[in-house]
Amino acid sequence: MSVTEKLNGYGPLNGVKVVELCEWVAAPATVRVLSEMGAEVIKVEPLHGDAQRTQGPGFGCEQSDIEDPTIDLNNTNKTWVSLNLKTEEGAKVMQQLLAEADVFVNNLRDKALVKLGLDYETLSAKYPQLIWAQMRGYGEFGPEKDTPGFDAVCWAARGGVANCFREDGESPAIPPQAFGDYNAASVLSGGILAALFNRTRTGKGEKVTCNLYGVAIWGGNIGVMASQFGAPYPKSRKRVPNPFNNTYKTADGEWMLICMPQYDKYYNMMMEITGNAEHVDEPDTCNLPALKASAKQPEVIGWLEAAFVTKTFEEWDEILREHEVPHQKCFRYPDIIADEEAYDNDSLRWVEYQGFGKKALPMSPLRFGGYGDPPIILSKPVGYHTVEVLSGLGYTADEIAAMEAGDAIKCWHGQELPDVIFKSKRQEAGEAPCNW
Repeated sequence: MSVTEKLNGYGPLNGVKVVELCEWVAAPATVRVLSEMGAEVIKVEPLHGDAQRTQGPGFGCEQSDIEDPTIDLNNTNKTWVSLNLKTEEGAKVMQQLLAEADVFVNNLRDKALVKLGLDYETLSAKYPQLIWAQMRGYGEFGPEKDTPGFDAVCWAARGGVANCFREDGESPAIPPQAFGDYNAASVLSGGILAALFNRTRTGKGEKVTCNLYGVAIWGGNIGVMASQFGAPYPKSRKRVPNPFNNTYKTADGEWMLICMPQYDKYYNMMMEITGNAEHVDEPDTCNLPALKASAKQPEVIGWLEAAFVTKTFEEWDEILREHEVPHQKCFRYPDIIADEEAYDNDSLRWVEYQGFGKKALPMSPLRFGGYGDPPIILSKPVGYHTVEVLSGLGYTADEIAAMEAGDAIKCWHGQELPDVIFKSKRQEAGEAPCNW
């Protein structure tokens, strides 16, 4: 039984076929989003596999011949085929897969795509209904169009994230690996869905592109505009324009972030609940225009710092909730992994590894009321489904063996690995529907 059959018709994209020629994070994660909407996915890897398979040890993640938590982050619910596209036989299989596909997602550079005959112009002529989607480091035009890109350089460095999220005067920040990739994946998956919808009206395929640099600029929207009006980034928390949008330390050493954009409206209330009632209606600080003119942001921040450090976070949490002040303790990732809120809403889901035990897997956040939480099947080794897929295309066992002997394909010859379907917390408890 195929991966798709095990999903039992799940999702609004049930019946949509996606062929993926992607490695690393952003593009495979795009396809993971589509898979969690029910799309049937065939992931085509080179004989040596997706380069992301090499990355686990770089951030402490173990891997084995049969399990790789790193590759699972971007590759749930996929069928795994390994082809050498530089061979005639491998290229032929790829074309057979594309002939049956609704969507082709890639992140190769343009020159490589042209060389392989997988560029948009070539494929759109052959398959006019195909949605052709590409994840790029930079845009399609300009001097960087052929430059290889990772989120660290395109999104974090050139996109301003590393140098704007830091405290002013400190060294550039190092965002978690692939943070920008997952943001870009969300954007590209949305573009693919729009193209699929448009095809229902026109009958024609489409070219859809997304690039990491552009996603960083889009995410930095307010910062880009603010910098043109004399409010540049990075900022110091000692001089933020709105002291109610800032971080403060509590008596137990916790940092919390408060977000009260309507400074003028809530100024007096904040002064009262923080024990600064003597500053109520103070003309130089009671509204943002006056505060900007007086440049007394550090003074107001000082009043708040002195107040917040007198109580623990739990004490302030009770006070701020009572007055409906948006706030939150500043989590680190171990806090998130321990946060039941994430499991209640299926933002994290527990999966079980043979070799590594129970681990929390982040989930794509979109949900459909008619389908509920998506089923999750973890990744497989390189070439695990090659025989199954080629057999479905009409190849005989002898033909498959000959192709493998000629290095046109790679097949899995190890143990059979069960397609365990992992459920959400609410599904496990019988509190949410599960039809697969």
